[in-house]
Amino acid sequence: MSTQKREHSRLALLPKPTVTSGKCTSVNILSDGVIDWDYVEHFWVHPMLYDNNGRIYGPCVVFLDGSWAMIGPIGTLDEARQLCLRWSALHDKGVKDKSDPPAPFGISPDGAVVDVKMFELHDSLPGEPWCYDEKSGEFRLNLIVLGVEIGNNALRLDANLKERIAKVDAKLKDISAAFRSCESIQPHLAKAYIAKTREAALFWLTELQADEDAEVDTPEDDGRAFADAVRKEGVTYEQAVIKLQHYIETVYDNIKNEDGTPLADAEERKTKALMAGVERLRYFAGVAA
Repeated sequence: MSTQKREHSRLALLPKPTVTSGKCTSVNILSDGVIDWDYVEHFWVHPMLYDNNGRIYGPCVVFLDGSWAMIGPIGTLDEARQLCLRWSALHDKGVKDKSDPPAPFGISPDGAVVDVKMFELHDSLPGEPWCYDEKSGEFRLNLIVLGVEIGNNALRLDANLKERIAKVDAKLKDISAAFRSCESIQPHLAKAYIAKTREAALFWLTELQADEDAEVDTPEDDGRAFADAVRKEGVTYEQAVIKLQHYIETVYDNIKNEDGTPLADAEERKTKALMAGVERLRYFAGVAA
């Protein structure tokens, strides 16, 4: 980059992230600088049909409200995937690719739907663990869905995995009693139903717990988030760097351990956050390191 071009990049206003939904933009293809990444759910490789029934694909960004917008031109599957994956790495958002077969749930569906009618246990079970049987015209109990409902309820508890599993087991104890009081469920079936439900509940709970554990923010995450927050103020690159440094120093100078003592590695965290934030500002400004 020439000296003149570099100087222009530093003095020009950074792109302001204003787009929070696919509903609030009129452009055909969004640039990543105008997207407010706090409102983005994931990227999406969007399969489409064209005239001779062939497949083409559009790289898209999906917002929290479920709306979406294109982030690049329609093209081949590889082209759409590559753009989504590149932006995924830049902006820390996942990619959903509907051209791939869905991943298996992890629990065998065998024996999941059982011959228990809704009217027999409806008030005793959490959520809506029922599926419609077209042959009989009735709703039947789906034990996997029941397990997922129980797992979701346990996840709302502010606790560790062991305590959440204990909550699952406590709920299953109540449901076991409901099963045994139901005349249409034989005792040996009640035991099998609880085992299947627990298997689904624990699988779902541990999967979501792993996702929750992976969401712990790093100093680098903080730096990038602060960089995006600064860009919303309509500033130049140089102004943004100054503001970013102030933000990071204020935050990390005031973070304490639970006992009120300063963090031993506060300076190291501060440096990591600043480096990541400045790198993100450089990206949007087009400024070389």
